[in-house]
Amino acid sequence: MKSRLAIYIVVGLAVIAVWIFAALMPHYRAYSSIDSQIFEAQRKLVDFRQTILLLPEYVKTRNELAQRKAALNSSLYTKENILSLFEKFYLLADKYRVTIEEITPPIEELLQINRILPDSTGLMFLNISLRVQGNYQDFGRFVSAIEAEPFYRGPNNCNIIGTLDRHADVQYFLGFKSLLGSLKDKV
Repeated sequence: MKSRLAIYIVVGLAVIAVWIFAALMPHYRAYSSIDSQIFEAQRKLVDFRQTILLLPEYVKTRNELAQRKAALNSSLYTKENILSLFEKFYLLADKYRVTIEEITPPIEELLQINRILPDSTGLMFLNISLRVQGNYQDFGRFVSAIEAEPFYRGPNNCNIIGTLDRHADVQYFLGFKSLLGSLKDKV
């Protein structure tokens, strides 16, 4: 009798163990998975609510930054300003019968100017070098005309390279400091 009881107990425990591993454990895993999904969804919902509450402040900040960016971009010395300045040089050269062979604003200065924020109270300058060819009188008139322009802020250097042939044009190297800004109303 005792051996039968022991067999029933062992068989009952085996059936319970099989039932636990075959039926209860998958349901427990599914329940745990659903429970973790619910927890994650609640966390996302809290995060979403916080984001929605911060959305008006984000939009306001984004609009302020866009306005500030537009204001800063409008005060940069743009490509159009540089081209306008160069066009002014060529107009003066044509007027005074000299030939501009080369205009060289230092590239590192242009890059530095675009990196720094323009100070609304301070002025920004660019060093410009011109290589010009022509005769002495025309070059003198050309330099006088450049010195009379509103962008001109002082000489850096002037070199004259002549030749033995008096009929050949002379080469001039003129370096000066130019005020950065819009020349649209002055050209």
